[in-house]
Amino acid sequence: MLSVNDEITMVEVLAILAGIAITWAIYYGSDRAELPGESTEPDPAVPDETFRPEGRTLE
Repeated sequence: MLSVNDEITMVEVLAILAGIAITWAIYYGSDRAELPGESTEPDPAVPDETFRPEGRTLE
């Protein structure tokens, strides 16, 4: 059986580890993110891709 102090310490450690894991998950690969001003504009001569959904639609 854990004492109250041991439980509090365990919760603190788990909260810190969860924060580190969440921070890593957010920033992992963010160096490859597309920043404003870096995106390419599509060629107006190329038609848009057509997508025909299957099933019920509102059209």
